[in-house]
Amino acid sequence: MSHIPLSYRRTRKMTIVLLTCGIMSPAVVNAQTINVPGGLPTHVNATYQELGLGGWTPDTSSTTQTINGSGTVTSSGATSGSDSDALQTMYQQSWGYEAAQNAQALGVNPSALAATCVVESGCTNLYTAGNGNTITGAFQMSDGTYNEALQQALASNPELASTITSGTAGQQDPATQAVAAAQYLKDAATSLQNAGITTPTALDTRAYYNFGPSNGTNVVRAADDETMASVLSNMSASDLAKNGISTTETVGEWKSAVATKMGSAAYQPVLTT
Repeated sequence: MSHIPLSYRRTRKMTIVLLTCGIMSPAVVNAQTINVPGGLPTHVNATYQELGLGGWTPDTSSTTQTINGSGTVTSSGATSGSDSDALQTMYQQSWGYEAAQNAQALGVNPSALAATCVVESGCTNLYTAGNGNTITGAFQMSDGTYNEALQQALASNPELASTITSGTAGQQDPATQAVAAAQYLKDAATSLQNAGITTPTALDTRAYYNFGPSNGTNVVRAADDETMASVLSNMSASDLAKNGISTTETVGEWKSAVATKMGSAAYQPVLTT
């Protein structure tokens, strides 16, 4: 009969004691609920890691997932929220989340900002300046409007200065131009509030953004059966045509067309405070 060496028996005994005391027992990891933000930019493959959990990669839709200790998804479902179709479109751009944060910093609903870039450019960074025209960018702003609104925004919230591209290059940087666009929307909503529109929506501010302050108020107040040509009496037929408006198009028809482009963001309020 073979004999077990004393040193081995001691080691074996100590191991049993350690296991009995639970010192070598695996840590207990409770299931967690993780909210994944919708519309992660398509060029990012974001992976969240946590000690004790397996790695997982979120999809680009808004979901809630429950993950157990082994990293297995035990349940998944859509989350509720007020994100608009337009906002999801903006989030697909590399600058989308920064633009939304800049809007929020100014008290502007990111969905209203997104609705503007969807209508103006499909949220693409177009370069359309030239031949005396300075309107360009994702939010299609002229140099004068951009510079004035940007300075107003920075005066209102100086912390935004660290997030922007300075100089003329900022006009073609969507995240920077978003600051000016959000401020201009804020000016539009404030102007409409002063005119008696209690809660201006993205659709309400569209005419202000497109045609200027006085025309913006006139369009919001006009009856649906009035023609855009009669309401925008300071604009020529050629100017109307450049904006895709015929001489017979009514205010109601124009609003309906704009709302269709904006999607669910059209009737969301511009101001968050």
